[in-house]
Amino acid sequence: MPQTIETSGKTIEQALQKALKELDARPEDVDIEILPGANKGFLGGLFGAKTVSIRVTRRDAKRSENHVDILKEIIGNLLNMMGVEYDVTIETMPDTTFINVNSSGLDGLLIGRRGETLGSLQHVVNRVFTSRTGEHSKITIDVGGYIKRKHRLLVERARKIADRVRKTGKEFDFEPLKASDRRIIHLAVSELSDVTTYTIGDGLLRKVVVTPKTDDAAESTGKSKDE
Repeated sequence: MPQTIETSGKTIEQALQKALKELDARPEDVDIEILPGANKGFLGGLFGAKTVSIRVTRRDAKRSENHVDILKEIIGNLLNMMGVEYDVTIETMPDTTFINVNSSGLDGLLIGRRGETLGSLQHVVNRVFTSRTGEHSKITIDVGGYIKRKHRLLVERARKIADRVRKTGKEFDFEPLKASDRRIIHLAVSELSDVTTYTIGDGLLRKVVVTPKTDDAAESTGKSKDE
């Protein structure tokens, strides 16, 4: 669906209604720009005057473009201070903004042991972005495809464990994992039949348990689906 559209009509109101229908938006959701050369009165066109042309843009689209520029500036400043040459691509999705960084041979430095440096970088970018915009947004940073590879490996492992649990009828406890990794396992197993997951433990010791699916699989004390 387009985010910006130009329309014409005998009046601004007529042109606006065309644009709102095309954008599937309400008047309060858009910004209106009257294009040069147009008759700017609402009664334009009634006495043979030329038609009115306007450009209508959804506000969320303009905000998204501005946020991308802010993120490029934030990540650029951080990487420049680290002396890293880089290329950055940013993809905005409904539930997250995904930033992928390709460095010049320094991916390992940016990722760190078990992704700890990358996690810190992501935390800083999220905090600075919120401070700059006043908005909370889920921002995911990847370096050289590390996060995507890790996601794929976690999904593959979860499915293998689920198959083992299905065949043996015995539960399997993963090692303690951070919330984002636990969420991946929960989602991967939720797509399968005959098995389910729950979470046990507190704080840094929280871990996912894969168990055969029964009516009361997660009803016992201490079992929860917290992700």
